[in-house]
Amino acid sequence: MFLPLSMKPKASVYPWRVRQSGFSLLEMMIAVLIMSFGVVGAALLMAATVQYNKTTQYQMVAQQIANQLAESMRANTDGFMADAYAKADTYSSSISAASIPSCAVSSACTISEIANIDKTKTANTLIQSLPGGDFNVQRTDSRADIWIMWLEPSTAASLSFGTVNCRASAVSGANPAPRCLYWRAAI
Repeated sequence: MFLPLSMKPKASVYPWRVRQSGFSLLEMMIAVLIMSFGVVGAALLMAATVQYNKTTQYQMVAQQIANQLAESMRANTDGFMADAYAKADTYSSSISAASIPSCAVSSACTISEIANIDKTKTANTLIQSLPGGDFNVQRTDSRADIWIMWLEPSTAASLSFGTVNCRASAVSGANPAPRCLYWRAAI
């Protein structure tokens, strides 16, 4: 069907149809730049997620070890009340595994020998499970204050939580500063 000339649209009514012919190079570069910011943001989000997961994993391991130590203290209440579990050393990330001590009389261990065995097993477990793992224990009446310390991986440096939960006397001068979990248990 043919339209009379008076009904056909004029070029002045639709000026963009005449001038637009495609994307310019500048528009494409801007689009690529915006897309690259999105991709970099997604990659940073993935890296942060991995760091948070590792930090959470270390916290869970530290909680389990602190709970195991508290249960050992509950099993040897006399040793705990005699301060045989006390450990107030300064933090060191370079502690190596120690051999488990034995009892003087193999059929009957003393309360302090049992405590030394429990402390050595805890230290060895920490060394194997957490990077730079160490611990401190302090008795206050019938409560045990337990600090589990470890080093965060270098990738988590931006997630530094400081030494908020650390025993001040244990981490003074420690470089790098450890991450700490504080656990209080009633014995």
